[in-house]
Amino acid sequence: MNWTRSENFKIRGYEIGPDHQVPLQNLCGYMEEAASLHANELGFSVEELARRGLAWAVTRTWLEFHEQPYLGGDVLRDEESTWVRVETWPVAAERLQYRRDFLITWRGRVLAKAVTDWVVINLETRRAERIPEFISALQPEQPRLILDVGRLKLPGQDKAPELISFAVRKADIDRNNHVNNARFTEWLAESVPEGLREDRQIKLLQIMYRAESKYGDTVVARGQPGADGSFLHGLFRASDGQELVRARSVWL
Repeated sequence: MNWTRSENFKIRGYEIGPDHQVPLQNLCGYMEEAASLHANELGFSVEELARRGLAWAVTRTWLEFHEQPYLGGDVLRDEESTWVRVETWPVAAERLQYRRDFLITWRGRVLAKAVTDWVVINLETRRAERIPEFISALQPEQPRLILDVGRLKLPGQDKAPELISFAVRKADIDRNNHVNNARFTEWLAESVPEGLREDRQIKLLQIMYRAESKYGDTVVARGQPGADGSFLHGLFRASDGQELVRARSVWL
């Protein structure tokens, strides 16, 4: 049983933004793909769960950034510089939660470390169910913890100023028929005021996923500065005010 899976992802030129860095949502996409491939290897893939009327859904992401690679100039001419390596492994399954950790490296240097919590949802009721036995039985006896994180608590932002809104397109919908978590990450980054991000790098991103969003929704981003260079985020469905995402980012 291979408890750890490593995948190399090629950085394409069209992925690089004007800051000459890999966009945050792309890194989250790499993580999701590596996790999906490993789940398939372990026997609980997206397809296997779908046959049982179930699906994976992420509930929490905790990302700590160590470095942001600069990909301008002649850097991308170096073949080694065009690859990001994502290492992932399961940690534990407990009742409704399934933890999976990640290590992201570039040219042998640590870019980020991440902890994610997942649930299994019933595709008919759209509610979380206890982790099935065929999944919970497959977990390492002595799991490696990439980060020592406690329970994540973030304040709601329903009273915070409105920053920007997004119309949910078909391109934002994944195979579970809701907005993909990487797209939510993109919208969080997009909503951070330029004055806060100017000459700063993201060091921490904490996300709590609260509800689904579907095609045709309008998502409203609200937020305000917190303490210690942080920014507090909230994403809401415009039609009924339903909170979709609660997050905190730190820029230094």
